[in-house]
Amino acid sequence: MSQIERKIYTLSQLNTSLEKFVMKNFGSKQYWVTAEISKISTKNGHRYIELADSSNGTLTAQLSAYMWVSTYRLIHDRIGNDLIDILKPGNNALFLVKIEFHTIFGLKLNLIDIDPNYTYGEIERKKQETIRQLQAEGIFFNQKKLYLPTISKKIALIGSPDTSGYRDFLNELTHNSVYTNFTVKTFPVSVQGQKAIPEIVAAIQEARTYDVDVIVIIRGGGSKMDLQIFSEYRICKEICVTKIPVITGIGHETDEVVADLVSRLNCITPTAAAKHLYVQIAVFSAELRAALDGVMNQSLAQLSYAKDEFLHLRNYFLHHSQRLLNDSRNSLERHTHHMHRIVHYLIAIQQQDLELYLQKCAGAASNFLRLKRDVEIPSFNEKIQLIGLNLIDTARLELNNLNHLLAILNPEKLLQSGYTISTIDETDLYELTINLIGKEMKTLTTHSLITSKIITQTPIKKEKNG
Repeated sequence: MSQIERKIYTLSQLNTSLEKFVMKNFGSKQYWVTAEISKISTKNGHRYIELADSSNGTLTAQLSAYMWVSTYRLIHDRIGNDLIDILKPGNNALFLVKIEFHTIFGLKLNLIDIDPNYTYGEIERKKQETIRQLQAEGIFFNQKKLYLPTISKKIALIGSPDTSGYRDFLNELTHNSVYTNFTVKTFPVSVQGQKAIPEIVAAIQEARTYDVDVIVIIRGGGSKMDLQIFSEYRICKEICVTKIPVITGIGHETDEVVADLVSRLNCITPTAAAKHLYVQIAVFSAELRAALDGVMNQSLAQLSYAKDEFLHLRNYFLHHSQRLLNDSRNSLERHTHHMHRIVHYLIAIQQQDLELYLQKCAGAASNFLRLKRDVEIPSFNEKIQLIGLNLIDTARLELNNLNHLLAILNPEKLLQSGYTISTIDETDLYELTINLIGKEMKTLTTHSLITSKIITQTPIKKEKNG
């Protein structure tokens, strides 16, 4: 194409043309469009939103949109604070839009309305998806199988300290007139927004490492959007796998969140959760008191019956025991009189037998003594005299032998025979085997005591026998 044939437009002309085309074909029309909010910002009350669409994780469409502050206020007046939660990154929403093209800002969508039911449906879909997944894993009813203590004094509290629900729970728990001696271990977390999910999961994991009776998860009232995180799979799974009973006190309006369904016990508000804890103790205490009263009443009734029975038996026993005593006394007197007669009769018989026996013993003893005196004693005396004479002769013979031996062994007789006795230091020479040279030796003879000094000492060799 030649230079003359080309038709050239300015960008303004092109955009103006597009603006007219869009206005002509789309300007009066409105469309319901579903999209995910990928980014949102606010300026002077206006909302500027980036919308996106995807398939299997792949981005398929993207477009900028805006909502004027006047439109935002109208929608907020209609659906309330849910609008704030719907207009958050990551949420899917159903928007009523007008397509607009501006020569400077380009193609944009003007958001003129929002259908919250679509988002609510998404919340419900996610809720049902969480339930199905927990049921498929076989852990949905785990908490329902746990024993919930009647008296739960040690509490792990998970919630946001900045909320009224958190303060209401603690106030109810510690300022009631029934029971307040609780031990509370707190785990502060966020209860809204995306960061709340990992914080709550981590708090549950940490809480079950402590020695507590129950774990209480609380949040004050809120809309469906506010409470949707308590239907998140990660939070609900941690509740299911926890071996400690979990009580939820989430202030929802009508629909229950999945955390309520899987917990051991769900209460409609934080205050109700606190009230349950001390009311259980109050009920148990009342039951104990009632049981004690029943035991006391039953005991008093039994004691009264036993007392009446005892008095009756006592009177019966006294009457009959008195009669038995009288009968026994009369019988004893009869038996005593009879025994006296028998004893006297037996004593008389035994006395006669004893006298006869004594007469026999006296005769036998007299005969025995006479025999001993006339026969055995004279014979015994002769034996004693004979044995005594024999012992004297034997002793006299032994004494003569000893005198003869003593005369033989007399040292003076040995000395007279030519023998001498030599000693060194009062010790007989024949007992000394040491070296005697230089020692003084004393020699005893029949006529003198000789002292000499040993000059030499020669050992004598003994001849071996055989």
